[in-house]
Amino acid sequence: MVLKSFLFGLVLLSLACSDNSQEPLTGTPMEKGEQLYQIHCARCHGSDGSKGASGAKNLKDSQLGKAEIMQIIFNGKGVMPSYKNTIKGDSSIIWLADYVQALRK
Repeated sequence: MVLKSFLFGLVLLSLACSDNSQEPLTGTPMEKGEQLYQIHCARCHGSDGSKGASGAKNLKDSQLGKAEIMQIIFNGKGVMPSYKNTIKGDSSIIWLADYVQALRK
């Protein structure tokens, strides 16, 4: 019973930290990355990357490289869901990864 409750909680957390809507993006690649971040990531990671809600990583402290960030966005990690079916297009994932890296600066 405890395992069922735990798994149910993980599913709810996953749903709470994701948003499947995607509006048309506008602006520079960095602005598009920010828009994607606000749509898909800010709820758990905070608008500036420092929130860390429900076990989400503080992105301002991250030392991950761009390829690692892209892999986590695509595949998910821990309680963070995969966004491979949510964020469409390689360019979008690149824009988002670039924006996540820029949060550290």
